[in-house]
Amino acid sequence: MLKPIDLKFRMPADWSEHECCWMQWPTATTPAGETPGWSNFNLENGRIAWANVANNIAKFEKLKMIVHPNDLASARDLLKSNTEILPLEINDAWCRDTGAIFLIDENNKLGGVDSNFNCWGYKVDYELDDKIANFMIDKTNAKYFKNDMVFEGGSINVDGEGTLITTEQCLLNKNRNPHLTKEKIEQNLKENFAISKIIWLKYGIDEGTDGHVDNVACFIKPGTIMALTCYDKSDPYYDKLNDNLEILKSSTDSLGKRFNVIELEMSYERLIPDSNEPCSYINYYITNGGIILPSFDNQKADENAKKVVQSAFPDRKLISIAGLDILLGGGNVHCITQQQPRAKI
Repeated sequence: MLKPIDLKFRMPADWSEHECCWMQWPTATTPAGETPGWSNFNLENGRIAWANVANNIAKFEKLKMIVHPNDLASARDLLKSNTEILPLEINDAWCRDTGAIFLIDENNKLGGVDSNFNCWGYKVDYELDDKIANFMIDKTNAKYFKNDMVFEGGSINVDGEGTLITTEQCLLNKNRNPHLTKEKIEQNLKENFAISKIIWLKYGIDEGTDGHVDNVACFIKPGTIMALTCYDKSDPYYDKLNDNLEILKSSTDSLGKRFNVIELEMSYERLIPDSNEPCSYINYYITNGGIILPSFDNQKADENAKKVVQSAFPDRKLISIAGLDILLGGGNVHCITQQQPRAKI
């Protein structure tokens, strides 16, 4: 079977021009309780938070929301009228991980990768979500590619020019693909996303996903990475995040060039009960002309994050939204969104 790379499809960077953003509406059938953080998720508060993200994204680009048929009323009550609602039975609301990853070929035609999903390795309440990527690809008439590796979109970030960053903590976890070596996983990423250089960070910060990279580092333009940092030597994440930082500072991209690394300090607030997970500002969504950035009611850290991110994206309007009720579900703004790049019809 031909792979995306065989047909010259590639994964664009997050900041590429979008046709729309896809999301999934929180529903009652979630795997709450599998980790301490998930058990604190409040469905009604979560829906308000999801709607806040969606309604702000809809100011910049089209928004498509996948909604369980049982939840159509709540979605219509909270979402702006210009949001397209697509009914589908689903388990959960993390479109970055369960949705398709869209690609573009050399003629700017759209493709989509449908990877296997096993509920972040927990194998509970996920069968419906494993069908979402196929649904999205079908709705967009994109060229369909099946990836037989268990994989979530939040575990990678790309520069659109052949470089990918990920974490060993997640992609090498035996609850995903125990039969695959690191070399086989690299081969899969290269074939499906047109990657020639992979940078392996050691750690993420969240327990529920086993350390997705979208909480700790992201490309903001070719040659430049924004990385979560910790400056408090007494904090349990100091060593881990500084290990990541040293890897990024000593790495090169697919063209052999060293990175410019922008440091973004984490919030030291611990907001998830029974969890030591810190709050990350890296988990933002880049829209056509805007940035949707989570905040955590920590004035000093929130203001610093807004300053750093706005400086990195001077031509985009920054909108800061309350991130706590999303965090309690297991992620943040980037985790609940999935961009569809603009392509030729």
